[in-house]
Amino acid sequence: MDSSSYGLDVPMAQFPNQSLRFLGNAVKKIFGDVVMPPADESLFIYAAAKGDLSQLSGTYWNSDFCADAVSPRLDLQAEKVCELIGWQPARTITVSCACASGAIAIETAVAALEDNRYKYAVIFGFDPISGFVATGFNSLSALSPDGARPFDKTRTGLTLGECAALLILSGGEPENGDIVVAGCGTSNDANHRTGPSRDGSGLSRAVNSALVDALLLPSDIGAIKCHGTATPYNDAMEAKAMFTIFGDKIPPMVSTKGALGHMSGGGALAEIILATEFLRRKSIPPTKGFTERGVDEAVSISSSIQQFENPYVLCLSAGFGGINAAVILSEVA
Repeated sequence: MDSSSYGLDVPMAQFPNQSLRFLGNAVKKIFGDVVMPPADESLFIYAAAKGDLSQLSGTYWNSDFCADAVSPRLDLQAEKVCELIGWQPARTITVSCACASGAIAIETAVAALEDNRYKYAVIFGFDPISGFVATGFNSLSALSPDGARPFDKTRTGLTLGECAALLILSGGEPENGDIVVAGCGTSNDANHRTGPSRDGSGLSRAVNSALVDALLLPSDIGAIKCHGTATPYNDAMEAKAMFTIFGDKIPPMVSTKGALGHMSGGGALAEIILATEFLRRKSIPPTKGFTERGVDEAVSISSSIQQFENPYVLCLSAGFGGINAAVILSEVA
């Protein structure tokens, strides 16, 4: 299935294996041989903006793994995931906070682990492309006809992508080499149903909250994984927020959406998982599609690999309804 199925002439970053678009097949692929933690000590969080809408669109599963369409209700999809893997956790939670869902799921998990309510938190993020999502973004004139170019002067909008991601967090004392969640922060700018606050104040509040939670200063941050949708207002407000926090010393920045597309709420989780690898390597990849800066502030976006030293990566997410989220990752030395 491509964008022409929706009457849209735009590129989309879709799963190589199209059967992954449906929840049952994605669960089979992602969980695979993963050894799950003890169910009675675990919290399960399903992070999705829309999840699997195959039943609403009339598309049904045709695999041996699951022959029936899944309910469009996210809470029932969460239960279905656990049923499919034969694992019944102590509690199941659904986090649906638009395109920041994966980041806020991490904050939810960290709070539960810090309260010693559970020893483990399993987060599964899933958001495929559907006709509802594609035509919805198109109605906002947000889709680029020639591919996303985050922060670029010639950017014309976002490219949709698909995501299935799994993250397992554990409580207790970390060991050398572990990647830990050092701090989290969220806010709501209450600006508009789909448009962010123009001055980036909502996102900057979320970042400040994460810095306070992590007991860090802005100068401690080594690199930034941006939300970076390549839409005019999002990139502009994100640049303003970073200038508010860092002034003229903004750390190296990267957006993955030029390469992977905007993967909705599950994508926030996938991008943070990618950021753990950035942290291990102490480098961030090029921002695909970027050539010339198209925002007022001197953001550190580059078309080349950038190195950094400080062992902290700031991960940014935002979503419809004014949601902003920040997660800080650190590597234990």
